Amino acid sequence: MRVAVIGQGYVGLTISMGAVNAGHEVTGVDYSETLVRNIVSGISHIEGISDSDIKNALGRGLYRPTSDYSLISEVDLVVIAVPTPLNDDGQPDLGILEGAAKSIGSALKKRTLIVSESTSHPGTLRNLIRPLIESASPFEHLYAISPERVDPGNEKFGTRNTPRIVGGLSDEARNKAIEFYRTFCDEVLPASSAEVAKAAKILENTFRFINIGLVNEFTKIMNEMGIPSDEVIAAARINPYGPVS
Repeated sequence: MRVAVIGQGYVGLTISMGAVNAGHEVTGVDYSETLVRNIVSGISHIEGISDSDIKNALGRGLYRPTSDYSLISEVDLVVIAVPTPLNDDGQPDLGILEGAAKSIGSALKKRTLIVSESTSHPGTLRNLIRPLIESASPFEHLYAISPERVDPGNEKFGTRNTPRIVGGLSDEARNKAIEFYRTFCDEVLPASSAEVAKAAKILENTFRFINIGLVNEFTKIMNEMGIPSDEVIAAARINPYGPVS
């Protein structure tokens, strides 16, 4: 399958390498020409992807890094994995995502499956990404969502053994996306809608954020009391159904 991955950051590059290892032809697009030059030189910029991984993908002829959207015109599937940072007001900045959607719509020359992995609020695929792409394209594309699940530096869970959730704006889109991810992920589960899949990601992020904040505050309190917080956490962890198990 010919695949385009838009964004070659920690999510996009990880997906690119997973797809290459499954035998797909991947065009990796990133607006940063400096980043693209480094990748073309076989230099990785993220944990979990080595220089040798990139050099192997390039050497097999299955991976083409570029900043040129015109090179994705005939792909079968597009994965959107661009960043959605917070702006000065603490709100999601969707500018990069909007720009990517417009460029995708202008570049595609046939009906294509488009999968969003970028983190954003539920409804973004249906109410923002699809309209922007369709306004720049003469085709009615297929749309699905599979929220990114990449944990840089985690030696236990990677692309292959981290379960995936996929939702779509149609059953056809969802099923085609599931078929793609199952080529390099062991477990891929369907969601009833794109919004359910995206909301699950928001819940995951919120749960993790709250727990990290809780442990940080707890550690401060333990330090002030002269109690070794690392020992406390280790002791609590032996409880199989405890909060830090």
